[in-house]
Amino acid sequence: MTWSAVVEFPAVDATAALKAAWMSAAEADGDWWDHDLDAPRLDSLAEVTPGELLEALAACRVSDAVPTTTATGPIPSPSPSPSPAPVSGSESVSASDADPAWIDPNPGPAPAELAAWVRRQWWSAPIRADVRALMTLAPGPELVAALTAIGRQPVCPAYHGHPDPAVEATDPTPAPGSTPGHPCACQLVVAAGWQAVIGWAEVHAAGAMVDICGPEPVEVTPGFARARITDPARVELAAALRISPDSTYGPLHTSRDLHAQPALAAAAADGTLFSASRRAILRQTANLPDHARTQVINHIVTTAHNRRRRDRRPWTPSEARKAVRDAIHRLASDAAGQARAHARKGRRVTLTPDTDGMAWLNAHLADVDAHRIYNRLTAAAAAAKADDPDDNRTADQRRADLITALLLGHTDHHDTTNPNPDSNAPNPDSNAPNPNPDCDAPDPDCDAHQPDTPTGPSPATGTPTGSPTETPADTGTGSIPITARPDISVIVTLATLLALTNDPAHVPGLGPIPANIARDLAADGTWRLWITDPTTGHVTTTGSRTYTPSAALARLIRAREPHCRMPGCARQALNCDLDHTIPYPGEPGTVEQNLGPLCRGHHNLKTHHGYHLTNHNGPNPGPDPSPDPGPDTDPTTDQGTTLSWTWTFPSGLTHTDQPDPPLPGP
Repeated sequence: MTWSAVVEFPAVDATAALKAAWMSAAEADGDWWDHDLDAPRLDSLAEVTPGELLEALAACRVSDAVPTTTATGPIPSPSPSPSPAPVSGSESVSASDADPAWIDPNPGPAPAELAAWVRRQWWSAPIRADVRALMTLAPGPELVAALTAIGRQPVCPAYHGHPDPAVEATDPTPAPGSTPGHPCACQLVVAAGWQAVIGWAEVHAAGAMVDICGPEPVEVTPGFARARITDPARVELAAALRISPDSTYGPLHTSRDLHAQPALAAAAADGTLFSASRRAILRQTANLPDHARTQVINHIVTTAHNRRRRDRRPWTPSEARKAVRDAIHRLASDAAGQARAHARKGRRVTLTPDTDGMAWLNAHLADVDAHRIYNRLTAAAAAAKADDPDDNRTADQRRADLITALLLGHTDHHDTTNPNPDSNAPNPDSNAPNPNPDCDAPDPDCDAHQPDTPTGPSPATGTPTGSPTETPADTGTGSIPITARPDISVIVTLATLLALTNDPAHVPGLGPIPANIARDLAADGTWRLWITDPTTGHVTTTGSRTYTPSAALARLIRAREPHCRMPGCARQALNCDLDHTIPYPGEPGTVEQNLGPLCRGHHNLKTHHGYHLTNHNGPNPGPDPSPDPGPDTDPTTDQGTTLSWTWTFPSGLTHTDQPDPPLPGP
């Protein structure tokens, strides 16, 4: 058997690399000391030169040419190496592999099959070899072992700063990975890997519960009905899991739900869908009949796989919920109508005491009505702020005070129970429950906490409902000004509006709604035309009757991109800044191709904190490697021209994204 090695020469220290190669050759041939090779001995090369080491390597019959060049003559097989196997497709042994902190500046093309939890564009990020090796591992024991071997690393052993230490020393921002709070790409990939492992473990744990208790409830009746018991195995399961028997109801029901949908379980196990998105899909389809539920879930899983093949950004849980709602309206409209009617019977208002003299007043309403009420409160709260610029209450506080005033008949909707109204700023450490299920995190900047404040007619194929002549609400003791601005936007095709089809309409921030509800809302609406590209479905032009060209351009951008461009941010474009990707007055200036919505917080990150944004105008990136993508292919990436953009984070990871059409195709 023959063995060959390739010696790489890092520009920083060629001698050290050659010494490492020498040692590798020595370990490969344990008897080399006994060979009469007339070559310099290692202990005589204290001040070795590259030439001397090359001569020594040649004497040891180690090739220094290319991987395909093998040594002449047999050499004993090398003993197993503890170093990870190369993941870039090369079988060569690199001297740099011995340095765990080394970052390959040119890792080569990504392997054909990366793990499903990895984005293909991460491959070229500045990542250590041991972390890059994780990207080829599917969630399971091997990935767990590799992640455990890496362990906790608050400080990355690799250097991610500027190549010139003098330049890095002048940068007030710490280098990525050098201190907690400033992560590097290695740390982020490790975190994503652990999240994928969590999803895999949850699927298998759920499977174990189903194996114990059965896929369907088991009823045991030992002779007479009063002794009947359901799922008796729960008692033993509870003892093993260290919970009460009653506490097993929820986990067992969820486990049965998951494993009744094999496609979803597989996608959750391999990392295509993380745990939160998987739970959102099950929750959104809970009230559908079994056959309709399976059809919708399989469609969603297929769409998720198609997005991954194109390296489209994976869904957040709220985006997964919206995708499911759209699929329900398109694939199971009859079942969806019955489910809505049944759910409406559960509308109610509940009161939940809280601490420190507070309580939660929750209303369970139809989704469209709830959004209209919330948007109306938001507009009225904004009007109150405009009337009193010195009012330092937050938007949440103004909304709360306003609803109190409206229902109790106060003429002043300031909080009268707090002797120091300027001190009721929200506590960021509060453990209070989040009443908004579409919010993925308790982030005060996310859209769920601060939805848009309408500043004018909202763009839509059909724009907001609400009469422009509406008068202030009468509270009995005085009036609280309710703005005459529209309270909701509805996007609907002309064919649906004319009852020629029943395709679902779309409400920004809410998602799809049935066609009949859209037509009901249209009765009092003010409408504005949107023209879309028939190939991609993206908005290309908006109608204008009273706006100046600059307002029309802003209207177009917000129609094209309905929310902030930062991955996962749901802040609606109506409440975002219109950012110049290339700062003004640089070229191309204030044009459609150089503008996009960014919420104020993420706009600040882009401008001042090293988050870079690049626009791509042209053919859709990321062609589908599959020759036959199937009927559930995402129509926005098959052909045509559209806008996409790429974020480059300080860690070095990149995230490419593009807007979805306002009305997704069937």
